[in-house]
Amino acid sequence: MAITTVGRTAGDTHGAIKLAGVAGVVSIALGIAGSIVDEMRTFPGTSATAGEIAGYVGAHRSALLVAMVLSTAAVGLWLLFGVGVWMWLWQTTGDVSVSSVCFLVGLIGFVTLLLAGFTSFFVLVYRAGDVSDPRLLYDVAFGLLAMSGVPTALALGSYATQVLRDRRPAGWTAWLAIVAALAHLVLLASLVITSGFFSLEGGVIIAVPALLFAWILGTSVVLLRTTIKGGNELVAN
Repeated sequence: MAITTVGRTAGDTHGAIKLAGVAGVVSIALGIAGSIVDEMRTFPGTSATAGEIAGYVGAHRSALLVAMVLSTAAVGLWLLFGVGVWMWLWQTTGDVSVSSVCFLVGLIGFVTLLLAGFTSFFVLVYRAGDVSDPRLLYDVAFGLLAMSGVPTALALGSYATQVLRDRRPAGWTAWLAIVAALAHLVLLASLVITSGFFSLEGGVIIAVPALLFAWILGTSVVLLRTTIKGGNELVAN
């Protein structure tokens, strides 16, 4: 009976990890589609006036709404992906570690901030033409995206710590996580720099998340390649 229970538990965990891998891959596809539709590179810059922002949103309202739906779905899937990664981190040691908990807390934190930023932008687009202060909503949306860099760095740094400490396969995902974590701390610079690449709506808001996308895609592939060895041990190939 005990052996059957262990085997069933390993099988259930394996299935959940595989599902998380699928969620991660799909989320990246949705995120890229959203980025293509909204053409973020053409967004008004940090120095844009309220009138310029309102005019841009009004002219691209339909595309922006579609893009926000796609992006919101992508970020929502990161919760499922994150739980799968946590299970994968947990199953090797058989116990909950500080690193794995910090990863999960960080992931929930940055997803929450991203969704809050999306909400602000959704309101701006939904009320296009009727918003009394479009620049405020615009800045709040990007400000929340920038602030999400802190919990993102926590999640990625914690992931890298446990993967490297346990000497797991796919250690390259840990080094990618470290690079992405450091880059996300740079996002905070946009809260004090008022112009150029590192400003609030500058190119940094596109370049840095691209590293997060790369880590999620790479880690999703690792999850999808996880197999059961010896009846109850999960191994990433």
